[in-house]
Amino acid sequence: MLIEYGITKVSPEWELNETVPTGYSRIYYVVSGNLTYESAEGKRAMVPGRLYALPSTAPYHIERDPGTDFICTYLHVVFSRYRVNGLIELTVEENSCLNALIFTVQKAIRERRIELVEQLAESFSFFLRGNEYFNQNSEMLTRVQQYVLRHISEELTIERLSRLFNYHPNYFIRLFRSETGYTPYQYIVQQRMQYAVTQLNLGLPNDEVCYACGYTDSSTFTRAFRKYYGVAPQKYRKGFRKP
Repeated sequence: MLIEYGITKVSPEWELNETVPTGYSRIYYVVSGNLTYESAEGKRAMVPGRLYALPSTAPYHIERDPGTDFICTYLHVVFSRYRVNGLIELTVEENSCLNALIFTVQKAIRERRIELVEQLAESFSFFLRGNEYFNQNSEMLTRVQQYVLRHISEELTIERLSRLFNYHPNYFIRLFRSETGYTPYQYIVQQRMQYAVTQLNLGLPNDEVCYACGYTDSSTFTRAFRKYYGVAPQKYRKGFRKP
C-alpha cells in the first residue's frame, strides 16, 4: 500500500526521529545531500545516487547536514507480505532496471499518475528480496494485517483479533510484537492514520475520512491524527508533507 510520495527539497532544519516503529518503509532515492542514519545498530552515512529502504519494524533517527541541499524522491510503502527490519542500501547502476524504475516513478509523480505510482511502489520489493533485512511475514501476521485493512472502519480490539485467530490476548500481543516490533494496538492506530492520509490525498472531506478510519466523531479523529502526525488533518491537506 502506498501511503505518501513525492520529489522534494527539504528544509535545512529537517530531521526524522522515529522513536517507535512506523509500520511502513520509507523508500528514498537520494539525489543530493549528506545524511546520517542512526539506529540501535549504529550510525551509517546515506549518500547520493543510492536507494534506501528504511525499517518498518525498528526505531531510527536521521539527521542531515544543513550545509548541503537534501533532495530526494520518496515513497512511504507497506509492502504486501513483507516487512523491513533494518536499513537496506542499493546501488543504482546506470542503465539498470532499478534506475529505469526510479526514473518511471519520478515521471509518474510529476505527471500526477498516482495509480501508476501505487503500482510501481510495490515493484521495489523485487529488488529488496534476498536482503537479510527484507523478511516475509508469517501467515499469522499476514492474516491479521489483511483483516485489519478490510475492517478498518469497524471497531477493532485486541480481544476481537485474538479471539478471531484463536490466541489468548496476552500471548497474541507477545507474538505480534516479537515479529513487528510494536503491539497490535499500535498497529491498528498506524493503519487508521496511514489510511487517513491516503483518503485525505484523494480529497475526501474530514468527516468522511473520520468514519472511514473507524472513528465515531471528527474531534476524536483530529486529536488522534495530530498526535500521530504532529498536525491537524486540515493542515496536512493544505500541503504538509514529511518525506
